[in-house]
Amino acid sequence: MTVRQVITPHILLSVVDAINSGARTHTDSSWVLHPEGEWSLRFVARLSVPPTDFVPSESIWQLVVWTTHNGETAHVYPDATHGITATFPHQDYNGEAYPPRHWRLGKPCLEKPIGVFNRTSWSNEPRNLAERLSWLLQRLLNWIDAAASDSLSVEGDPLELPPLPGQTLFPLLGFREIAGGLSQWMPRQGSWGYASTSPLKGTDGTRVITAYQLADGEIFRTTEWSPSMLSKERTSDALWLVLPEMPVAPPWQAPKSWLELNERLAANHVDLEKMLVDMGRAVRRSPRRAPPWVLLLGFPIAERVGLAPSRFHWLAIKSPPLANKTARRNGFRSCERNHRQWDAEIAISKEPLKWQRTANWASDQLRTRGAAESEMCGRRIVLIGAGSLGSSVAENLLRMGVCELGILDYDWVMMGNLSRHTLSMQAVGHKKAKALAAHLNGCMPDAKVRAFDTVFPPHSEQLKQAVRSYDVIVDCTGDDEVLDALASFDWQSEKLFVSLAMTWRAEGLFAYAASESSFPAIDAKAQFSASPTPTFDDLDEKIEGIGCWHAVFPATADDVQLWGAIGSKFIRRAVLSPGRHYEYFRQMPDGTVEHAK
Repeated sequence: MTVRQVITPHILLSVVDAINSGARTHTDSSWVLHPEGEWSLRFVARLSVPPTDFVPSESIWQLVVWTTHNGETAHVYPDATHGITATFPHQDYNGEAYPPRHWRLGKPCLEKPIGVFNRTSWSNEPRNLAERLSWLLQRLLNWIDAAASDSLSVEGDPLELPPLPGQTLFPLLGFREIAGGLSQWMPRQGSWGYASTSPLKGTDGTRVITAYQLADGEIFRTTEWSPSMLSKERTSDALWLVLPEMPVAPPWQAPKSWLELNERLAANHVDLEKMLVDMGRAVRRSPRRAPPWVLLLGFPIAERVGLAPSRFHWLAIKSPPLANKTARRNGFRSCERNHRQWDAEIAISKEPLKWQRTANWASDQLRTRGAAESEMCGRRIVLIGAGSLGSSVAENLLRMGVCELGILDYDWVMMGNLSRHTLSMQAVGHKKAKALAAHLNGCMPDAKVRAFDTVFPPHSEQLKQAVRSYDVIVDCTGDDEVLDALASFDWQSEKLFVSLAMTWRAEGLFAYAASESSFPAIDAKAQFSASPTPTFDDLDEKIEGIGCWHAVFPATADDVQLWGAIGSKFIRRAVLSPGRHYEYFRQMPDGTVEHAK
């Protein structure tokens, strides 16, 4: 039988020379090709600073290279036998690989934060494999020096939670804790209670916390969520425990077993064994209560390293295996005394913790990718006109952080509307205001969108008062009669008015704003008329369809989305700089937009 000789690629051999020529690295090993397709090389890295209990003067690492559909990928891991075993900030959880590998799981974060976008021009990280391997080695030397110097995270850096072993993307449990909300929880350090969770409607493996109860069952806090996101199923099926600080072992390692968690809590004078006994006894005394599926660990947390805690945070572990009323073991009776003993034994168990993913869905945390200004987000806005432009603007505002919206429209959703509307076929046959409000309430957990299924102005005094309660009035109807109605309506206080309207064929956008006690319709219409807009052409007139001579407005979805975005930005500017403003935007043949006025 002929054995195929594995030839190490030249580019990898050159790395061996580079390692041995470095002042702080060396290797006497050869590249190993693994059955899974990776190449790995064992090497030594030396500190240039004094060693610590966690980082010796010389540490053993594995350089691992493998091929993906995008080319070669390379990472550095601690050696499985002689590598560092602690977990540091900016490092994956440093546990043992299973099945066993030549390396541990604790990959240090050597890439630049912006490198996650895989844009070389942004991160300036080398992509050529030979250059990247040398770059990673130098980054590792910097990393181990910082780890030994306790400077991987310095004052002012964003606080990074420790990686949780075995945690997956789902299941996921959402909660809401706002900045400055510590006062409800800090007096309850070392105490426990129940929590109610509900499935997030339409999702898989996602739930949210809806209420918190004390150990005696009294509800002391509820969480307000968007009205359309929760199912009717709400059960008291979780336990919570308040801690004085995050349960993390130096340098930055989350507990991996009940025993390790017990040790961390004991260091903060929290008796986990007693808590488990009390929890188990209470659960057995409440036969109507659902068996807890998760244990929540709550603690104060800071936004940045070195700052004082500013909000509360929850981590979650699959519920401890508390004994139920019928639990028994061989040779032991099923009695309360034994049940308590078995619950107490959980605290010294080496059974791995099953960490569950959690996420803070407070408004500011939901929009870390991008939010409008705080002054904008605090406004209550009612949109008159839930057509294609209004729906686009409304969704933009909500996603940017304007959560309290009103949608006013009396029309119905037709199938033809969907060619450029944000709604879907499930909305056909429903009133536009109600359908759009329901859609928006399903877009974000903090949405508070109300529908007004009426013409403007509303006829009932109750609806008139409801509309008056909004700070900003946005007209998206493109209807002169609505502008006149806005002017004649008794608003009873100053409002910020915004009127957005597309020109014929959606070639342009009118944008008008005024901060007054009534809408200046005469000025607005005069500004619109004086704008260099395209002329109306009878030959361009569109109809609803064959057999119907009902004119429809000609515009494509990309035009509407364009003006929805520009209109949303105009509203933001109007909020930040109140007064009378008029702007006219025109789309050029090449797709660019001209600010014509």
